[in-house]
Amino acid sequence: MFSIAIPHDFLSETPDEPSKIRKLGYLARAASVFKVSTVIIYYYGAPLREDIDLAKTVLEYLVTPPYLRKKVYKIDKRLRLAGLLPPLKIPSHVVPKEPRIGEVREGVVERWDGYYSIVYIGGGKYAKIPKPYPVGARLLVRIEAPTSRPDTYRAAIYKGPPPAYWGYKVEVRPIQSLTDGFDAVILTGKEGKPICEVSPKLGKNTLVVFGGPRRGVDEIFKESGLELPGDLINFAPGQGTETIRTEEAVIIVLSILNYITKCRL
Repeated sequence: MFSIAIPHDFLSETPDEPSKIRKLGYLARAASVFKVSTVIIYYYGAPLREDIDLAKTVLEYLVTPPYLRKKVYKIDKRLRLAGLLPPLKIPSHVVPKEPRIGEVREGVVERWDGYYSIVYIGGGKYAKIPKPYPVGARLLVRIEAPTSRPDTYRAAIYKGPPPAYWGYKVEVRPIQSLTDGFDAVILTGKEGKPICEVSPKLGKNTLVVFGGPRRGVDEIFKESGLELPGDLINFAPGQGTETIRTEEAVIIVLSILNYITKCRL
């Protein structure tokens, strides 16, 4: 399981709002392709709060199933260019129009009907759950049976991990607590040892840390007065460009780690 961390100034050199939105879309696609568990936005020094809020909002919007977005998100100026974002098409987003018995879906509690929660599950359909959950709560439900209403199904809360890749979570953390909860940390940057010469230390819950447009990971930690919490590795030795953009680095690094964990014998 991989999580990735990007710095708060990830968007600082992007010239305009449409470019920022597209950049976040590329990042979300890369994270979804490689089944990233958590995207962490880490901050240090004097963070750009507007960029942090924009990045968190857009990344969370993208990972929300399309059929729930109008229910979850109200009018928000940070999402006015959401039409520029690419679809993720992860399993939680690609659902049939008609719910199927045994299917697991994400829904949002719309209202109560006595003791029951009425959960919107897309396509004008609802799941009826035998417990009053807070209105607006997002739930994973398993469809059990039709009811007397053609638009409503009897359902139960789905317990346990999602049945497929359900997308990433988004967190914002200070750099001082960036690595809390991870059993392995990989730092990326051209100042590190070439990937050809080292074997990354991987764990059950591995964090991969990326630098930003102005500072590499080693500079960021040094300026924050912190020791490097893991090995610094160059995943693109002999690069032809002066710099590699963060969203490009995410694809390069996760491609190599995916090969190491799934393909190497």
